[in-house]
Amino acid sequence: MSSNCSERTQNRSSRIAVLIPVFNEIEGLLKTLKSVDSETADLEFFVVDDGSTPAIDISDHQFVHPVNMISLTQNSGCAFARNAGLEQIVAKGFDYVALQDAGDIDVGERMAKQARFLDQNPDLAVVGAWGEYVDMDGDLLFVHKPPSESDEIRARMPFSSAFIHPACMIRVSTLQTIGFYDTSYPNTSDYELLYRLTLKFASANLPEVLIKKENNPTSLSLGKRRRGLKLRLRVQLTYFRLLSLRCYLGVMMTLAFICIPYRFIQAIKERRGFAT
Repeated sequence: MSSNCSERTQNRSSRIAVLIPVFNEIEGLLKTLKSVDSETADLEFFVVDDGSTPAIDISDHQFVHPVNMISLTQNSGCAFARNAGLEQIVAKGFDYVALQDAGDIDVGERMAKQARFLDQNPDLAVVGAWGEYVDMDGDLLFVHKPPSESDEIRARMPFSSAFIHPACMIRVSTLQTIGFYDTSYPNTSDYELLYRLTLKFASANLPEVLIKKENNPTSLSLGKRRRGLKLRLRVQLTYFRLLSLRCYLGVMMTLAFICIPYRFIQAIKERRGFAT
């Protein structure tokens, strides 16, 4: 592990670890780092280079907050990369881990707001937020507004994730209880982890936009989309409850989405701000 800041002792002062996996996206990574680096919260970055070619080097860039660089020798996927970062975050005793994807931009003081909310609500395992989805030109497509209350979130999870994954901040101690990302769920490990968390702990979403995400509908092929939906179906079946009507409806909805053209689903998302 390397850092472009002076090395800290084990008695680090930061409470928030910002976890960013990256693979061959240096420009997006720098955009995200600069966005979060402008915030005043007490935080450190944990950037996991998931086998990029060439390896990502940010030593020429200066940041206010410490940047811990973790370089993997080969590309193993986001779940594996995030777990590599979480191992170090847990070992260093951080209170919270904020999730980010390279290319996303924080809005306002996201980190401070979410950490303060978790401080005030010690029963919560995770807090997310609303997010703006923009096109390749930066124009607003829609605002995704996931439910705010824990009961509403639990009711949504059998259908699809009730969170914007890179807008989440998780209490690290709860991950020590339930475990990290399950690498057997490529592309849906985020949904599986959050589903697992919400079954055991309370959760929330702040009802305000705290992240901006670029949405590129052409980047996801039909084949990849269907594979992702099949993996989501696998998560739904893993946590299926025989007496839950929502579990049956969630499975039926996913099966329907496998057959429905993506353009139609995108139109629904833009109209309702509902993550599919």
